[in-house]
Amino acid sequence: MNRWLSLGGLLISCVVLLTGCWDSKEVQSINFITGIGIDYEDNKYIAYAQLIDFSSIAKQEGPTSRQASDIWIGRGEGTTLSMAINDLYQTSQQQTLWTHVKAIVLSKNALNGRLEDIFNTLLHSGELRYTPWIYGTEQSIPDVLAPSALLNQSTQTIELFEPIKLYKQFSSFEPIRLHQLLDGLREPASVILLPSITNRNQTWFNGEENPPLIKTDGFFVISNGANQGKVAGEEANGTRFVNYDRVHQYPLYVYNNGSKTPDLTLRLHDPHTKISARKEGSGVTFDLVTSAKGIIVEERGTHQSPQTMEEAAGKQIESEIRDTFEKTKSRQIDSYGLVEHLYRHDLALWKEQVQNRADPIKRFKLGKVKVHVKILNASTYKYTE
Repeated sequence: MNRWLSLGGLLISCVVLLTGCWDSKEVQSINFITGIGIDYEDNKYIAYAQLIDFSSIAKQEGPTSRQASDIWIGRGEGTTLSMAINDLYQTSQQQTLWTHVKAIVLSKNALNGRLEDIFNTLLHSGELRYTPWIYGTEQSIPDVLAPSALLNQSTQTIELFEPIKLYKQFSSFEPIRLHQLLDGLREPASVILLPSITNRNQTWFNGEENPPLIKTDGFFVISNGANQGKVAGEEANGTRFVNYDRVHQYPLYVYNNGSKTPDLTLRLHDPHTKISARKEGSGVTFDLVTSAKGIIVEERGTHQSPQTMEEAAGKQIESEIRDTFEKTKSRQIDSYGLVEHLYRHDLALWKEQVQNRADPIKRFKLGKVKVHVKILNASTYKYTE
């Protein structure tokens, strides 16, 4: 009898000592914010929060159709950003968490001198991580936070949340994470290229409809916590060779004799540029040496030697570098990060030409631009020297 009493007491003790998740909550009873948008209008902050229905993310057997109700957009207003965020909570129905934010979108108004205030507020909560992808936009933020996906795929797979996969295939405008932006904001001369997004789609159609799809269409140049302006389209081409951290692959179209059809198309890899600065007259002249590797994708007309093609590709890149420099300089935009180059590599020249000047970029010139292109192969055949 004593034996059974002892065993019973032991079992009761074990049950008492067992831990339990008495206050745990089911996933569906928590609002997990996946995207944030910040705007500033009429002296008020507007905070947008994106919620995605988990049933649209989970795997299901057979084809499914994504409904508009899969995505909910919350909107809060306030004279401070914290007030705007608190405004979101009033009708959120249940607890809201910010630990799963994967993307942050800032309006053009928010980029103009509001960045320090915005991130001081967002990061003080302790919930937001430093890893979300971050973007600027000239469009309505609710529009870019309510995108479509091809083939009824999960919205979590779109470029807004997973930009690096597409960037490795087509290195158009380089994506950056929040910590990269913050690192640049803390440096007195850093230049950050913040990718710009839009949902205007004229490429993919579903029947007669062309659904809104996210794409990058340029970048905003952020320096000293302020937006210098947006660079888009062909105006941005030269920056890809000079001031990107990594270009995985991007097409280079080589034209001849003013033709609108390229004679040669290369797939470029890993361009790198070395910059040197020298004082010349009352300004600064920058000399650039650029190197890149390429693979022939398409060649029209008569067959050319590898050396001829490399020289033609080098001239095309040089033309794009000079063209971008002149166009952005005329708008007082430093997309090449030349001010930062002086600050890091020639502080004396930076103090003389930049530190106390309102328009230092006007005194910048491009000197020599040397480009070396190495063609690795054409299709499956490699050139050998």
